[in-house]
Order: sequence, then structure tokens, then C-alpha cells
Amino acid sequence: MRVHFWGVRGSVPYATPASIGHGCNTPCLEVVDESSGRRLILDAGSGIVGVGNALTGVTELPIVLTHYHWDHVQGLPFFAPLYRSGTAVTVWAPTLGREFGDIESMFEAPFFPVPYDRLPSRPAIQMNAGGRVEINGFDVSTQLLNHPGGSFAYRIKSGKGDVVYATDHEFGNADIDLALAHFAVGAHALILDAHFTPEEMPFHKGWGHSDWMQCARFAAGCGVKRLWLFHHKPGRSDSEIDEIETAAKKIFPETRAAKEGDEF
Repeated sequence: MRVHFWGVRGSVPYATPASIGHGCNTPCLEVVDESSGRRLILDAGSGIVGVGNALTGVTELPIVLTHYHWDHVQGLPFFAPLYRSGTAVTVWAPTLGREFGDIESMFEAPFFPVPYDRLPSRPAIQMNAGGRVEINGFDVSTQLLNHPGGSFAYRIKSGKGDVVYATDHEFGNADIDLALAHFAVGAHALILDAHFTPEEMPFHKGWGHSDWMQCARFAAGCGVKRLWLFHHKPGRSDSEIDEIETAAKKIFPETRAAKEGDEF
């Protein structure tokens, strides 16, 4: 199994000369089963535009959303396979009290010029209430996170590999934190929301994000093989993220701060 980071920023796309090294796009990952060529896409932030432009000849594309905040869906109307006839796109959308029409509304005037029902490859919407499901040959399990409006973490297994994708989570709810620890235990890779620093965190309680120190301590406690810090704060410079990675490694040595284009 191979995982490619197409977008690693949180909240909004943000590019300056000082931050371009880690990338400017909002969350999107591509997961590929290398033995079969099957794939799935995690989240549809602005990073999904790059995925769509890179993929040609792929006829089945599931997109698995964690939640509906703009930085995780804003790239969907610009996903090139939707405009190619013959591509079967399925959006796996978490329930979280929402309906499938919420996704269709992203394509409505006056916000977008191409109506949903005129897309050459109009995506099928599959509501995901949680639990465990097979998606395009991948074994996908879910865990509710602590985030305003709710969000899902996913554990994805294929062959001998597995990855836990747990972005947009604020540590502090003991029950959810414990459930997430059990959910992530022993994973080959854990991708966690490290939006804030410990110094920033007291001013952002209730925002639904965590700091890098919380992430490193959590990874050390649940026996994962590698931690990827993710959902970097807009405006966080490359040098600042590098310093965060160095500090986090003192707690959990197998830590990496995700960059756009990274693969594992």
C-alpha cells in the first residue's frame, strides 16, 4: 500500500515563499494498492485538484470524506474526473447529521457555473454511518473524533499495510481520546492533526484541533510505527514546521511533518 500527500495545510490554501516547501494545498491523500492498482482518495481539499489532473485511465475513484468543512471539500467541484465521461466517482460522505444534497449544493448557482446534474460523470453519493466497510477493495474502519460538527478518523487496510488518518481532532475528551488510542494501536502509520503549537493551544480551545506535542505523546502511547504531523496552520513557515518536527522527534523519534508530495 502506498500513500501520497496531495494537500497538508489546514483551513485555507496558503502559499508564500517561506511556506511553499511543505505545500499550500488543503487536505487530500491518495491511497493505492500497488498489487491491484486500486485506489481511494481521502478528503477533497484543494489538493484533490492535483490528483484529478494526474489520474488518467482510472475508471473507478472513491472519495472518502472525513467531514464537510470547506478545507476538506473545496476542491471537489474542480476535480477533473467529474468532467470525463466514463469515470465512476463515488463520494463516501459521513452522516454526521447531514444529507447527500449538501454535496450537490456545492455546484449550485451563484457559487459554481456547472450544475451537479450536468456533470459528465456525476458522482454517486454513499452515506457512511460509521463502522466498517469495504471500499474498492480496501478495508475501511471509522472512529468519531472531537471536532465541531463531528469528523471521522479512518483506519485503512490493504494487504499487510495499514494507515490511520485522524485529522481534525482536539484532544481533551477522555472517552473519544481513549477510543482513538484503541483504534490506532499498532498502525504502520498515524496521520494526526498538529495544527497548533502548545503555546497557541490555550487560546484555541474548542476549535477542534490539536498541537504537535499532544500528537507526539499520543503516538508514543499507542504503539504506532510512524507519526505524520498534518493539517499545518496557514502561515506556518517551512522553518517553523521543521522546528516542530525536530521537537516532536524528541518525544517520538519516528515523526515526520508531512509535505505535499511525500509518499510512504
